[in-house]
Amino acid sequence: MSAAEHPTERALSFARLPDRIEGWRVLSIGAGNAGEDYLTSLGAAELIALDEPSEDAGLEAGAFDLAICGSGLETDAHPLATYAWLRRALKLEGTLIAGSRVLADPTKSQYARFIPAGEDGGASRWLPGRLAFRWMVEVSGFDVAGWLGDAGEELGDDPVYLQAKAADRAPPLDLARQPVSRS
Repeated sequence: MSAAEHPTERALSFARLPDRIEGWRVLSIGAGNAGEDYLTSLGAAELIALDEPSEDAGLEAGAFDLAICGSGLETDAHPLATYAWLRRALKLEGTLIAGSRVLADPTKSQYARFIPAGEDGGASRWLPGRLAFRWMVEVSGFDVAGWLGDAGEELGDDPVYLQAKAADRAPPLDLARQPVSRS
């Protein structure tokens, strides 16, 4: 990855998107406007970028074709509520590109570690294993299509990304009673 390339831009370069996404509405959470030029060149009609998910954002359910979820969500106290919120925002069969830093030890892939604030000088955050990350996305109403880039094997400071489709399965994870707003 080049020094100037944002991890989300790198993930989008590996994403399995149609050649043209004419008229698509794109929701970007925690990734800023990373990839905006690329998405616009494919024909995306609109990009809404939020620092964090919020019920107060006034987003219509099922209004987006693509959601990009950067790794900034690892500081989210309720990551499952965030992925369920993203599922509600996407149309059925909408695409999710999700990123997270993950535990480096593959023998702990099914675990998630909560790192309290101050332990390493940063804010408290979740650090899932690769399998736990995949499960969080799946249980929130997505079918995972696969890892992007280096097959989910690149670890370290850069997040790994996966691509998923919004599914219509029963029963999907229902976290409607636990809003994502943090205030």
